[in-house]
Amino acid sequence: MLYKKIFIPLDNSKYSDYCEQLAISIAKKSNSELVGGHVYAASLHHKRFKEMEVGLPEKYKEESELKKQREYHNSLIGRGLRMISDSYLDSLESKSKQENIPFTRNIHEGKNYIELVKDINSNDYDLVIIGVRGLGEVEENAIGSVCERVVRRINTDVLIVKDDKPLEGRVIVTVDGSEQSFRAVEMASDLAVKYNLELEAVSVYDPHYHHVAFNGIAKILSGEMGEVFKSDEQEKLHEDVIDKGLEKIYQSHLESAFKKVIKSGIELKTTLLEGKPYHQILKYIDKVKPSLLVLGRTGIHAIDGLDLGSATENILRNANCNVLITKSRQKVETNPFYQDEEIVKKEIIREQQAEEQAVATAAVSWTDDANTLISKVPAFVRPMVVGEVENYARTKGSSEITKEIVEEVKSKWADSMNYS
Repeated sequence: MLYKKIFIPLDNSKYSDYCEQLAISIAKKSNSELVGGHVYAASLHHKRFKEMEVGLPEKYKEESELKKQREYHNSLIGRGLRMISDSYLDSLESKSKQENIPFTRNIHEGKNYIELVKDINSNDYDLVIIGVRGLGEVEENAIGSVCERVVRRINTDVLIVKDDKPLEGRVIVTVDGSEQSFRAVEMASDLAVKYNLELEAVSVYDPHYHHVAFNGIAKILSGEMGEVFKSDEQEKLHEDVIDKGLEKIYQSHLESAFKKVIKSGIELKTTLLEGKPYHQILKYIDKVKPSLLVLGRTGIHAIDGLDLGSATENILRNANCNVLITKSRQKVETNPFYQDEEIVKKEIIREQQAEEQAVATAAVSWTDDANTLISKVPAFVRPMVVGEVENYARTKGSSEITKEIVEEVKSKWADSMNYS
């Protein structure tokens, strides 16, 4: 059995739909249970409503009336967002029932990635399937903020979905000799068996860094030692020992992967590349176009507790296919985030402050009359006056600057403004 329990965060985006397709496919092959999840932020709407109370008509500003309006608003928003969250999970539940796949709903209120991380790390999910971006995607972003934050803070196998391609054709697994890369080989092998996929292991060694470092040292050394480093004999020794040695080492990693896979009764193609690992892997998958790339969370040079290795991070951002990152056998210690409530609280406060700043600096529009009026303000004080006018408008709950609003502020700044 490949995966027993799979968690899928859903948000009604196109990537969410892609996740559903893969989740159903994997669950059918593995006899898995599916858990659909969503997080809604009712508390954020409550906070925003209170901020906008200054702009309410006077008859609603009595404390008793405000209290009634708050309770009504909070109840309406809470129920509404809960209903919307449920609707996001309806599609996956329906598909699961059609395939006789056990399905559970898991809905939380709070900050999206924080609640997702707490959910994942407190449950026994074997796999998380998450879209690379969400409903509010910006195409220029290689990876959405929620996806990246979740991936960094969990230690569960996680499938990052970038397209709607099914698992077919070729799957590639990267190998660097680390324990994590060999676990990736095991998972890729299991998938290849269940889906009848072509399996290929790719390893990359990089002798160029040693050449750059060697030549750099040679340039700064002087005297006899400098001559030694610049000698042809030293260069040949470097080439014979380091370059060929690295090639043999990484070839042996591929041979070890082959021995692991052969037990599954499937063939394994091996490919050895030379260069910067993540760059060569990205070039190679652009060329062969696999349906899936499998790699370890960290690599051979990782320090204890690292959340993502540099090669994994670069590949995750730039790969043109779905990416499966396998978990570490041992717990990742660098992310006490979900273990320490104080860290969680600080994270929430920081997020709220960022949101408040965004609201505070939100763009407002100016009418033509208002622009004409503000243009008469001396240039050396105009930016300060513009800021004051916009802040004043926000306190009134207005997103448009009119001539009347400028006139109101004018009376407060009579000594600084000249409209003649």
